[in-house]
Amino acid sequence: MEGWRAVNRLPSVLCALTVAVLGMAGCAGSSPKPASDAPPVPVTAPVQVKGVSAGPGAESVTVSVTAQTGASGCSADARIDGREETGKVVYATVVQDTTGTGCPSFAPAKVVLTAEKPLGNRLLSINQQVWVRRNGAYTLCGSGKKCEVPPGHCDPDLAQDVVAHMDVSRHSRGNVESCDGTWMVMTVPDDPDACGVGGRPGCQSNARVRRYFLRYEGDGWATVARTAAGGCDDVLKAAPTFPRSECAGLAPLA
Repeated sequence: MEGWRAVNRLPSVLCALTVAVLGMAGCAGSSPKPASDAPPVPVTAPVQVKGVSAGPGAESVTVSVTAQTGASGCSADARIDGREETGKVVYATVVQDTTGTGCPSFAPAKVVLTAEKPLGNRLLSINQQVWVRRNGAYTLCGSGKKCEVPPGHCDPDLAQDVVAHMDVSRHSRGNVESCDGTWMVMTVPDDPDACGVGGRPGCQSNARVRRYFLRYEGDGWATVARTAAGGCDDVLKAAPTFPRSECAGLAPLA
């Protein structure tokens, strides 16, 4: 019986010896694991945000990121994935599709984040980093520092304070059409209630409405143009740097 067992083990002993001496891949009856030729499956992952700059337009910012890169097909489509807005904060996530280990290097990329309404001085929470706009530029809120919206140049109460110093009736109220912290556009009636509620016999109310273009100049808003016309012509004559995107669609006032 012992001799039979020794003979029965002989093929496996010879196979092991052949592999060791000749470097053969295997022997009959062995079951090597098959090699997989399937490419890695991309996954969606956040990218590193390096900076934020205003524009294009009052509703948008350009987000500079560091995206993974490498062999062709290892990464693609850096983009905004999800956005939520409140009156003070815009939340967003920037992601890309990547195969991870197949992307050994990094490259800069830019992604535009567009909100539903003008951003003004709202905070931006992008990939759980908070950015705040001060003096027209976005800076990252440092760890441990209290990050609050700076005194709002676009605050509705401030806009009405501006109207109070205009050459209009004390009854007039301004309607802000757009504001980005540097430029403001609003319509203001000359005197909507000159004749009182219901009017008075022989009294004619001057309810003409004009559009005011204002620029924030460090300590307050200053009027640069006033018109009832639509479009950009009047404001660009007075302030050539006024953003065309904020005036091109303005209709004439009745």
